[in-house]
Amino acid sequence: MNQSITSKLDSISDYINQLMIEQDGVGVSVAIVKGSDIIYSKGFGYSRIQPDNQPIDEDTVMSIQSISKNFMAISIMQLVESNMVSLDDSVVQHLPYFRTKDKQQSDVITIRHVLSHTAGFPSNLGIGNMTAPNVREIFSDTPTEFQEALDYYNLTEEEIDSMKTREDITRWFEKVELEYPVGQGWNYCTDAYVILGDLFEKVSGVKWEAHLKDEILKPLNMERTMSDPHEVEKDANSARYYLGKEKIETPFPKNKLSAPIGYLYSSANDLAKYLSFHLTKQPDILSSESVGEMQQSVHLVSEEWQFGSKVRSYGLAWFTDEYKGVRVVEHGGGQMAVRTLMSIIPELNLGVAVLLNFDGTAHHDICDKIIDVFADF
Repeated sequence: MNQSITSKLDSISDYINQLMIEQDGVGVSVAIVKGSDIIYSKGFGYSRIQPDNQPIDEDTVMSIQSISKNFMAISIMQLVESNMVSLDDSVVQHLPYFRTKDKQQSDVITIRHVLSHTAGFPSNLGIGNMTAPNVREIFSDTPTEFQEALDYYNLTEEEIDSMKTREDITRWFEKVELEYPVGQGWNYCTDAYVILGDLFEKVSGVKWEAHLKDEILKPLNMERTMSDPHEVEKDANSARYYLGKEKIETPFPKNKLSAPIGYLYSSANDLAKYLSFHLTKQPDILSSESVGEMQQSVHLVSEEWQFGSKVRSYGLAWFTDEYKGVRVVEHGGGQMAVRTLMSIIPELNLGVAVLLNFDGTAHHDICDKIIDVFADF
């Protein structure tokens, strides 16, 4: 590695070390790729603080939350390339039982609409996350918190307990009222990606997790990326998650039913391999055209998702934006004390993955610093 790159990477390490001084007891895992090469992968701090401090590293398995959607989307794109579906097929063509309150409207919702969050669904339906097996533990700070969460989402305990399959969640959408005409707005509806999981399995006849392993993870040599929470919890090098200054350990993020929306697990090194594929289109698990289509803007995001940007848009499981005039393609994830971010900067042939086991904005700060260093800002 040349001297200039080495000094850039040293300055990044210095920055992260400085940042982590305030975050005693938690950790961050970071990887950087240039094209096909992982040029940096490193952990700072700790993956667990109970019973002893356990150092985090570049192979620590961590929840990636909504980055999981990108893996669901790439699976759908593989179906498209196999001519099993078209992005502009209506969902109901493949899942005849899918409908919302207004059947006439939902009959025209396409696979592309669901992938790009332009289907008209409200942003926070709750059904995806509330089906977590440990949901009562998540909402246990007060005796009434779980009931308050049910009331907030207009759900009942019986309703969430009856959700046994992805088809059940698709069918649940019949109670949903669309917020805007199909294709004429944008709302980040995390729950809708369960419908894509259901559709994938009905069309292919294959369990999505099996396809993910055989057709995406294995070819990319992503050996530390998993869908089974029990496997992750048992893994000696897996993280736990700590909330606030008090570093309160949060319930482990797990929800096999809703895995497509945010319940996959990976490492900085594995996400670097994934980003390298999106930069180089190698190995050939998806064509350059399909990779490009995923990264193209479909619709500007809503105001609450703009973060001060006038150009921030959403493609197919990728946000597209500009940072100091440079195009960025990214997707993050977060829940309680989980924060994740993967970013591609095509102009620099650069990919960045940042995983935290604590809350806050350090993942964005680190990514911005890495772009600054490599773009010579």
